[in-house]
Amino acid sequence: MKMNIGDGMRLRFITAFSLIPILIALVWWPLLMYAYVAMVAGFVYLGAVEFFRIAKHANIETAGGALSIIAVLLALSAGFANVFRFYPQAILLLLIFFVVVIQIFTVKHTIAGLSAAVFGVIYTGYCGSFFISLQLGSEYGPALVTILFVTIGSSDTGAYLIGKAIGRHKLAPRLSPNKTIEGSIAALCSGVLAGAVLWLLKERMDWISYPSWPIGIYMLAGFLLSIIGQLGDLTESLLKRNAGIKDSGTIFPGHGGALDRCDAFLFGAPALFYLAALFDSFNVQEFLILM
Repeated sequence: MKMNIGDGMRLRFITAFSLIPILIALVWWPLLMYAYVAMVAGFVYLGAVEFFRIAKHANIETAGGALSIIAVLLALSAGFANVFRFYPQAILLLLIFFVVVIQIFTVKHTIAGLSAAVFGVIYTGYCGSFFISLQLGSEYGPALVTILFVTIGSSDTGAYLIGKAIGRHKLAPRLSPNKTIEGSIAALCSGVLAGAVLWLLKERMDWISYPSWPIGIYMLAGFLLSIIGQLGDLTESLLKRNAGIKDSGTIFPGHGGALDRCDAFLFGAPALFYLAALFDSFNVQEFLILM
């Protein structure tokens, strides 16, 4: 039986909102810190499995099973390396070396296979490590993760609703025919608005667990994360388009697979990690006054 657009939208929102309480508990309750890390590891594994399945659909041979495990190891080791001020870049290079060795000695030797193996581990594992770095590497960790999810989630929702309602001009028709310029603009506005709302809630409810950035920085973070999130979304669309598939998986009803749900966040997490470090490296208030 074919599902109409209204049913698909309803299923999408039911799935999203049913997961929100679980996510809030994992992010904010200190006793569940390692459960949060386990959740990240699980998503990295699912995302890696889906990525290498996409590569297989595109007739690219990789050692997908072993590489998915390496992606998880990279996410955990690099994530905690950022927390304990080690060198995540060294861990990244070491595990890429192992990826190359595995790829050389286990499957057909092709440039495409080697490239997909390295990119897949970096895309799912190294980018995924920043979900741990954001959470555990700062006194504002849970707040930063919340900023990430709220701004990109709002951006994605705004793009989906406005794009469905009034979208007429295609944003990238060769990659994703359903994405529109109107939806993209709505995504930017939604990200900025989400940042402003978070700042207002922080001020009104005296949330000292949030960064003491001014409203302009919260709005700027929402704007930049919306752009980066949309690029992440288009990147996954490119992968699926090349492989000739619609969704990366079926684990989330109405959303698809782990990569379908996390594509924007995979690019957003490292971006916010370094944006937060940049904002905290100088006195933002004085900078804004000088401007």
